[in-house]
Amino acid sequence: MLWYKAWLETRSRFLVSLATLTIFSSIFFHHALYISCLNTLPCPEKITRSERVSEFHRLLFINQQYVVIMWILAVVLLGMGGMVREKALGTSSLTLTLPVSRARLMRVRVATGVFQAIALGVVPWLAVLIISSRARMPISVAQVGFYMLLLVGGGLVYFAMAVLVSSLVSGEYTAPALAFGAILLGAMLFDNWLRRFNVWRLVTGDFSIDRNTFLLSKHLPWPGILASLCAAALMLLASVIAVQRKEF
Repeated sequence: MLWYKAWLETRSRFLVSLATLTIFSSIFFHHALYISCLNTLPCPEKITRSERVSEFHRLLFINQQYVVIMWILAVVLLGMGGMVREKALGTSSLTLTLPVSRARLMRVRVATGVFQAIALGVVPWLAVLIISSRARMPISVAQVGFYMLLLVGGGLVYFAMAVLVSSLVSGEYTAPALAFGAILLGAMLFDNWLRRFNVWRLVTGDFSIDRNTFLLSKHLPWPGILASLCAAALMLLASVIAVQRKEF
């Protein structure tokens, strides 16, 4: 019942985000292949084979930049809601009558959001895989896996931040505005003074890309990914504690 409740609360945001991400990635990548002469027969008068391969991988890198932006917007919206929002709307009394603890309610909500965030990171790249295969430019599964891992492993901290903000701040627009503002401000501050710790550059692959071949390195920034996951876990734990201590 709790899982179904969490699904009902987020399904419209999740399905719209999933469709938007998948359609955008498909259209962008198909169009990019077409205008770059990569989905046609060899065209030596324009570019060599090695240049075509390099251009193909560059398109994958660019696609990741767009996916990251839209994915972060989506997971922040997924992280909104919960009992604090229900209290602001005057509907929390029904949830509080359920024979379960607040901690369990939060755990189910967070787990649902994590599964949805993973799906939002995987499905668009699966669409890119299909398009590249049909265009006779088979993509390396390892490269796709690396992009997915960077996005989800490094980016879950954004979802956790949204959950924490929604657990502390009520208001239909205040919480998402604060979350988006914190993400933007953090990206700018870290890029100026602590660039090596910038999560934005981590999830886009900027720390791992070879600028000559546009291939992701096999040696991914595991310390950054693990640090991001640990930060996400701490923020989610803080969210549970905040909801448990809040008066409803």
